[in-house]
Amino acid sequence: MKLKRLQMSNGEKYSILLDESGAPLLYENLFVTIHYRNFSRASNTCHVVFEHLRLLSEICGYLNLNLVERCKAGNFLKKNELQQLKNAASFDVEKIREMFAKHKVSNIVPFKLNPKKLETSRATIIIEDDRNISSYTAYNRITTFAYYLGWLESELCPSKAEYFKAKESTEKTSKTKSLSSESFLLSIRPDRKSSNENETVDWGQWRSLTESQIIEVMDVIRTNSSRNPWWNESVRYRNELIFNFFNSVGCRRGELMKVRVKTDNNQSDIITNEKNGRKYLRINASVDKEDDRTIRPEGKTKGRIVPMDSRLTTMYENYLISHRPNAKGSEYIKYLFVTHNHRTKSNSALSLAQVNKMFRQVSEVVGYRVHPHALRHTWNDRYSKTTDALIEQNKTTDIKSESDRRKLMGWSEKSLSGQHYAKRHTDNRAMDIGLIMQEKHSEQLNQVVGAYDEDIDM
Repeated sequence: MKLKRLQMSNGEKYSILLDESGAPLLYENLFVTIHYRNFSRASNTCHVVFEHLRLLSEICGYLNLNLVERCKAGNFLKKNELQQLKNAASFDVEKIREMFAKHKVSNIVPFKLNPKKLETSRATIIIEDDRNISSYTAYNRITTFAYYLGWLESELCPSKAEYFKAKESTEKTSKTKSLSSESFLLSIRPDRKSSNENETVDWGQWRSLTESQIIEVMDVIRTNSSRNPWWNESVRYRNELIFNFFNSVGCRRGELMKVRVKTDNNQSDIITNEKNGRKYLRINASVDKEDDRTIRPEGKTKGRIVPMDSRLTTMYENYLISHRPNAKGSEYIKYLFVTHNHRTKSNSALSLAQVNKMFRQVSEVVGYRVHPHALRHTWNDRYSKTTDALIEQNKTTDIKSESDRRKLMGWSEKSLSGQHYAKRHTDNRAMDIGLIMQEKHSEQLNQVVGAYDEDIDM
């Protein structure tokens, strides 16, 4: 089974799921088209859904479950089979493929055939509990599985699907109520995040970088650093600008790769305030259908304009004027960041994969993982510390600071993403306060507990 990206005649990027012979899979492609593409979901979002459906198809193949034929016959999946799908969705894709490939008879627990329970006579594959994906990823996979199964049942056997839905609605108060495949899978999803009753604290798993790590990374990517992993001078200046944009603005990878320069047909996305001369970055939310990159950069948030400080402005002007023109054909490319390949007749806009490679190269130098979204998290940590100080000085309020965060990050007014990003800062602040209080109290106790009465200075 193959997942292929393609570009339509109108410039739209999309994906398609093919079988082993190269023919499009009918139901999977129809489902994503109806429920995602027709609702203008981003092409990358559609691609992720296709990946979930490809995994579902692989799991069903290993478990000998023919979803289409079962649905046509009205023989919907049983709860134990749905549980198996849920369990398999909790593993890393490569891990589960490796497990299935190495699957031997010794790993199968056979059931004695019972004519009255033919479905339970199916072998159960036992997988070692070695999950290494987040509950968030498993939650999204199982959600896709559930919606697809619910849609497939409704399309191929509508009468029985409606019967289950009607029965489900009439048994809402029953503890032993019947659930449709969709409802059952949705009910057994892992928690998307921790609940208030089982609060968790970040112990180094948060994706942001510490201040010392940021300093080291910025030192490595200096154009004159001996640790800089790139030999080409123009590439060094380009990559230094990219890292500093991520660090200073907190934008997404897809947003930065869409930034345009001024051409005959386009205005620059670096705009200047004529009154004070300050430059600002315009982040576009719209999809550029003329972008011919294989994986088109896309934004997930609202368009916005964010400020650029003098240091970032100087780096931008230096790259634009002194180094970008060194790339052959750059004058015909409307995007700011381009490749610098001296062996080609014409360069192209920098791809998302090339950005990822840059970060991998820096990660190898510093010895820990550095990636674009980590700098977005780090920006939010820095923002939280800055606004804490301003709140303490009565220069802003909690409500205003979170509103400003949403504006700078491109989130809607109803978005809860700010609370998610602020959680680590809030956790660390609470832990620091609690530790200071304990240490102060312990110091007082050490001076008193066990001392003789005449030694106590009350």
